[in-house]
Amino acid sequence: MATQTIVGFAGFAVMLIMILSGVPIFISMLSVCFVGFMLLGGWTFTLTQFMQAPFNIAASYSFAVLPLFMLLGVLAGETGVGEGAYNSMEKWTAKMPGGLMMATVAGNALFGAVSGMSTAANMVFCKIAMPELVKHGYDKSLSMGCITASGALDSLIPPSMPIIIFCVLTNYSIGRSLVAGIGPALLLMVLLWCVIFVLHKVWPQKVPGAAAVGITWMDRLRSLKLLLPVAVFFVLIIGGTYWGWFSATVGGAIGSMILIIYGLFRGVSLKYMIKATWEACVMNAGFFPIIIAGTMFSRFIALSRLPDHLADWITTVNLPPYAVFLVVLIFYVFCGMIMDIASILIITIPVVVPLLVSVGYDPYVIVIFLVFVGEMAGLTPPIGMNVFAVANALRVDPGVIFKGIWPFFIVEFIVALILPVVPQITTWIPDILGGGGG
Repeated sequence: MATQTIVGFAGFAVMLIMILSGVPIFISMLSVCFVGFMLLGGWTFTLTQFMQAPFNIAASYSFAVLPLFMLLGVLAGETGVGEGAYNSMEKWTAKMPGGLMMATVAGNALFGAVSGMSTAANMVFCKIAMPELVKHGYDKSLSMGCITASGALDSLIPPSMPIIIFCVLTNYSIGRSLVAGIGPALLLMVLLWCVIFVLHKVWPQKVPGAAAVGITWMDRLRSLKLLLPVAVFFVLIIGGTYWGWFSATVGGAIGSMILIIYGLFRGVSLKYMIKATWEACVMNAGFFPIIIAGTMFSRFIALSRLPDHLADWITTVNLPPYAVFLVVLIFYVFCGMIMDIASILIITIPVVVPLLVSVGYDPYVIVIFLVFVGEMAGLTPPIGMNVFAVANALRVDPGVIFKGIWPFFIVEFIVALILPVVPQITTWIPDILGGGGG
């Protein structure tokens, strides 16, 4: 193994150890980059990278898409879009076994068409779905597990923030990647509905049957007006980005204005709008150092040629592509115990993406698979980030959620196993629609 590859491998390992030791992620990456650049390129090269790269990355227009879509996610939670989606789906699923849980799953999928952030969805549905589930006798652990696991839909349904981060870091088409998530999201939604139905059959006392009476078809049809902002937003923003009418950055700006106007129309206080904007700014300020450090870390890994040598090693030992995929899956589940999805993607993309491409997987299948697995990994004990976010919002012990999340985690794990085997689940919608620029 070449010396430069040993430096790359050692740097990656040291970075993970530093993160596990509690060192902030961006400091871990920048520290490893500094030493790695020194060993591989010398003092002058290192100084040049650290003097020029942070400014060039922060000033890049392509990164402007991130704060705008963060703003979208925060505004979606403040303007009542999630509540409207849930109330509408409640009418359609009320007479089904486990209907309120099914409404939570479907409501998450619809909310994802505006938000694209699982944490935003978790916060919204903790407020609007959890009281209704408890009121109608649903088991608290299973209810919280359903709310937490359903957040994964928001990372698959466009406009997905993790998918956009992935594309910004890899220069893949944002439009095609966003649309590629729809097929897996639909599959996941149906399977989550199936597991809710099974839970009702096994534990009817924990997942009750139909509770609502007197809901007519006219009530259901009237409820569709609550989905109008979702439909307009999705067609205009996602369609415009996918077919190249405007860039994703412009789409984020247009989408933010749509949500602000919608919120004001619904009587949301201007104070809350300003607060949401400030929250998005704070989120971006905390996130951008990780983006800068992650981009520089990608340069270090590329300079070390670690992905190339790993691909050569896999070819030499004749390791099957699916075995490589399983290793990545297990690694991501481990990462999800200690990191959020954005951090996982930024840290692992430089190594994992070239590796999976080298064994023959479609790039856009890789995008959706890694985003989904990174999101799913946030459900795993002992420190699943999504579980802790919901536990904090509901002021409960995370162990209560872990106790009820396992049926939904199993379903998501099965979906993760299926996606690379049946790539058409991911590619059929983009292929039918054509286009995909941006």
